[in-house]
Amino acid sequence: MRRYLPSTMMLQAFEASAKRLSFTLAAQDLCLSQSAISKQVIALEEMLRTELFKRIKKRLELTPAGKNFQARISPALNGIEAAVIELISCQSDRSTLDLGVVPSFATKWLIPRLGDFAKSHPGITINLATRLVPFDFSETTLDAAIHFGKADWAGAACDYLMNEEMVVVCNEELAAGTLLAPPDLSKVSLLHLTTRPHAWRDWAQTAALEGLDASRGPHFDHFSMLTQAAVAGLGAAVLPKFLVLDELASGRLVVPFGPTHTSDSGYYLVYPERKAGLHSLQKFRGWLIGTAGDGQRQAG
Repeated sequence: MRRYLPSTMMLQAFEASAKRLSFTLAAQDLCLSQSAISKQVIALEEMLRTELFKRIKKRLELTPAGKNFQARISPALNGIEAAVIELISCQSDRSTLDLGVVPSFATKWLIPRLGDFAKSHPGITINLATRLVPFDFSETTLDAAIHFGKADWAGAACDYLMNEEMVVVCNEELAAGTLLAPPDLSKVSLLHLTTRPHAWRDWAQTAALEGLDASRGPHFDHFSMLTQAAVAGLGAAVLPKFLVLDELASGRLVVPFGPTHTSDSGYYLVYPERKAGLHSLQKFRGWLIGTAGDGQRQAG
C-alpha cells in the first residue's frame, strides 16, 4: 500500500526554510540553489493544498499551518536520520568504537592500558569522549560508555568492571609528623572531591572513627586537582587507591594508616542492547573485563 508522503527533498527544503525563514539561507544550508528550494516548497504546498509560508517582501513567515507542520516534521526527520546513522554505525565489521568515559578513569587507568589492546587488536580504533553523567544512548552516536555508579543505566546493558578501594592519602611530611593515627585527622584539613561528597563520612564509618567533622575542608571539582592538593600538603584526602598508584609508587603520596573502605558503587561498561553485536565492542568488552579482573586480583 503506497504511503501518502512528500519526497524527503520537499521536507528538507521546508524544514530548512522554516528554521531560517529564508529560501536563500536554506539553500546555503542544503548546498542547493535558492530557486531549487523555492520550487520544492511550492511543490509541497501544492501537494498539501495548504500555504505554509507568508511571503512578505524578502522574508518568510510561517503560517499557523506551517508552524504545526514544522513541529511534527522536524522530530520525524531527526528520527529517520538517527536510524540511518545507527544502521551505518552498527555494521558488525565496523573497526571503530566511540566510547564515553569518566575523565579520571580514562587518564589514570584506561589510557595507560590501551596500548595492550592496540597490540592485540591492531585493526580497531577506540575514540574517547569524556562523560561525567549518564546520558540517553538514543540521543548520541556513542557506542558505549564507562561510568561510575550502580548497574541501573536505563535502556542499557551493564557489565561490572571494578569497585573503588578508598584509602586515606597525604604527603610524607604530614604522615611523619602529624597523621600517626586516625584521630589525628582532626589536626589537618580534609580534602574533598566534589563527585564523592560522602567519601570522608563513609571512610570514618568503616574506621569506627567518631567525632570527625567529615564536612569540613576545601572541595575540588577534578581528581587531578585533589591529588595535587594532597601532594602539596594541603591536607589529607580519601581517594580510590588504583587511581593514585603512580603517586604512591613515587612516594609523593603515602597511606598513613588504614582501614580501606570499599565503595558501594563501581565502574561499569554500559551499552545499548542494539549495539551488543558490534565487532569492535565485542572485542573491547572482552579485553576490558579481563583486564579489570586481573587488576582487581592483583590489588587483592
